[in-house]
Amino acid sequence: MKNIMVAGLLAAGLTGCAGSKGAYPSLAQRPFETAPVTQATLPAPEAANRPDTSPAMLAALRDKAAASHAAFLQAEPRAQALARAAAGQPFESNARAAAMVALADLDAQHGATSATLAEIDSLAAEAAAALAADPALAAAQAEIAALLARQDAGIARLWETMGS
Repeated sequence: MKNIMVAGLLAAGLTGCAGSKGAYPSLAQRPFETAPVTQATLPAPEAANRPDTSPAMLAALRDKAAASHAAFLQAEPRAQALARAAAGQPFESNARAAAMVALADLDAQHGATSATLAEIDSLAAEAAAALAADPALAAAQAEIAALLARQDAGIARLWETMGS
């Protein structure tokens, strides 16, 4: 009995797939499929899209990095003296607090130099994406990275002196 019911349900379900006769589209070729092929004209290629890295812009960024580095170098001797005075002092001491403030000032100047390098890195990324290597941009990038490496070493030396 179950087999008869299952067979009946299958037969009823399969009849829904049959559909009406004559409702299918024609498979004959349509006019646009038999028309002659025309060649589309391509627009003339545009000039290469090269980012604008002017020498004046690079000079301004170099000057900006040099100014923040000069401020770093000016504040470094004071921070060094305060770090030596804070060496071996407890964390709650005034000498240590003054040294921490001086190190924070150095970090602010380091951040300004880093921001300038980030601007140059952005320009270098645009130039690389446009496949337009710029040696002047790479030189400025290396120059500012060297300033940052010098600042990193100075800050690390002061932390070592103070005994973090």
